[in-house]
Amino acid sequence: MRPLTLGGIVGRRYRQDAGEVMEIIKLGQSAPVSHKIEERQKPDLEGLLPENEPLKSIARQVADGKVEETKSAVKSAMVAGIDALTIAIEGLLKGMDAISTLYNHRQAYVPEILLASKALYAGMEECGSRLDVLKRKGIVLIHTADGDLHDIGKNIVAAIVEANGYRVIDLGTSVDPVLIIDAVKKHKPLALIGSSLMTSTRSAFLVSSDMLKKENIDIPFIVGGGACDAAFAKQRDLIYAQDPNAVVRILDGLHPTN
Repeated sequence: MRPLTLGGIVGRRYRQDAGEVMEIIKLGQSAPVSHKIEERQKPDLEGLLPENEPLKSIARQVADGKVEETKSAVKSAMVAGIDALTIAIEGLLKGMDAISTLYNHRQAYVPEILLASKALYAGMEECGSRLDVLKRKGIVLIHTADGDLHDIGKNIVAAIVEANGYRVIDLGTSVDPVLIIDAVKKHKPLALIGSSLMTSTRSAFLVSSDMLKKENIDIPFIVGGGACDAAFAKQRDLIYAQDPNAVVRILDGLHPTN
């Protein structure tokens, strides 16, 4: 069984989770949980969360994907005098890190990741303008290849990359290479991330790479997804990432934190 790849979920694991993901999307609610998820044994978060309260509770609410509970916990912590930066770094982001770790050890699933990311964003919004001083490692752009409308994997990668300290600008699905070049010129990102689940669409990355070169824009271009591999990336000066954690490692290598 192949692992989750950037931009796409393949093999049996995708088939197990796909119905639940579509249920979540169709419901259009902030934090819906299907009966299938409720029937599962909850993943063990002990040892992955902060030791001190209320940061531990905040992190747990994020990891559990509970949007309203996360917002309430953040509000209570701020009333208690805990600054927004501490809440974000030691509470919210720790919760996302925890569920991401469980996912990589196959103890959590795609729906849990998506719900946790919603809770994370909700908590960040509660912190509001107080997070203006939150240090970011840099801006990254993410998109799916022109013609590819699959966005679940892209959304997971975006959430995990953002949880690791980067500002992620999501250009969406099926993005025209011309729009990608315009976005790179506008935002001047640290890196560009491209996802493709269909072999018929991955050639768009080659087009974008050629256009970047023609414009004399030198930027790391990370690609992945079920349609990509290292051999494909070698057709141009692209960087292949097998999974979300690989993306983070590549980005950290481009911008060392120490």
